[in-house]
Amino acid sequence: MSDRAVELVRDLVALKTVNPMGRDYGAKVPVERPVTEYIEALLAPFGVTALRQSCSPIHENLLIRVEGRSDGPCTLFESHADTVPADDWIDRAFRPRVEGSLVYGRGACDDKASLAGMLMALIGVLESGKAPPQTVLMLSAGDEEYGQCGIRHFVQTIDAPIGRGIFGEPTQLVPVVQHKGTVRWDITVHGRSAHTSRPELGRNAILDTMRVIETLDQQQCEFQDRFPGGLTGGPTVTVTMIHGGRTRNAVPDECTIAVDMRIVPGMNSAKSLEQVIDAVGRLDMEVTHNEPQIMAPSLNTAPDDPFTSTTIEACSSCLGRSVKAEGAPYGTDAAWVSDMVPAIVLGPGRIDTAHAIDEVIDATEIATCAEIYHRLMVHDWA
Repeated sequence: MSDRAVELVRDLVALKTVNPMGRDYGAKVPVERPVTEYIEALLAPFGVTALRQSCSPIHENLLIRVEGRSDGPCTLFESHADTVPADDWIDRAFRPRVEGSLVYGRGACDDKASLAGMLMALIGVLESGKAPPQTVLMLSAGDEEYGQCGIRHFVQTIDAPIGRGIFGEPTQLVPVVQHKGTVRWDITVHGRSAHTSRPELGRNAILDTMRVIETLDQQQCEFQDRFPGGLTGGPTVTVTMIHGGRTRNAVPDECTIAVDMRIVPGMNSAKSLEQVIDAVGRLDMEVTHNEPQIMAPSLNTAPDDPFTSTTIEACSSCLGRSVKAEGAPYGTDAAWVSDMVPAIVLGPGRIDTAHAIDEVIDATEIATCAEIYHRLMVHDWA
């Protein structure tokens, strides 16, 4: 099976599906279209239902449905088709390199390895000629890497009951039942311009921004004292970008910072954002907060949920060793269904190679993951 895994992930990596991450996008087709067409062609001989879902002007999902023998709630398998950019190694990022069972290329680990594993598992079900006990939905999702509009569109439009969800991400084949949520927004500090020969006549927005950053750090400490974080580690508030000033000889009248806040189970994203805004508002300065670019909840599936237990059994059996449910500091699409059904993040690969130069996946791990996914697809959840 590893040869098939190499072939699939190599083909998927060669299909450039880079998320513009908020930058200009000049193409006329959605980011994910190359993968959409590839999956449609791959599954065409089986006659399954495949529906394109337009999520935004530049993003789309592909939803595959395999009917089950009963009308019980469906089992959802989701993996995203978009990748982060590869500007720092563009010369080779989309020319997959194969060395034995290792495949190198952008998206090899995050997230086309999981997508390949799900396709292998689904094809195995279809080739058996036997319908699964419950209907299987497989979603090749768009825009996971930036705004997560793909999974949000799916949740808003799904017309079938979902009983449980497996979300493919690099977890080294260990089930992740808790992870952090994400809130991202920009803060602009307004000052007053003046000639640098008389800085006392102005108000330096960059200096004021330093006070804002200190306040954000204080908020992080307060959050961590109140919410230790359990399996995920504590909450964080991180400044990721800064831009300020207009010329070298003028006091800067404006400075903008990008903020990435990670919340843990038990925290409310909107209330946490409001608390940070209130803390910054107590400073003696003019500040503008833009609308959040994303406000994603955390994942908090019970480690003793029957779905979790069955998934752990499948992983332990296929890996030949005992595993247990874990937590993760990152966020995924799984959070968007966690208020409806139990959801688990599970896939091949290591998170420390995701988004990195020379991103890599071991195809033998994809083959093992496909076996785990297959077991969960044919399990009778009734």
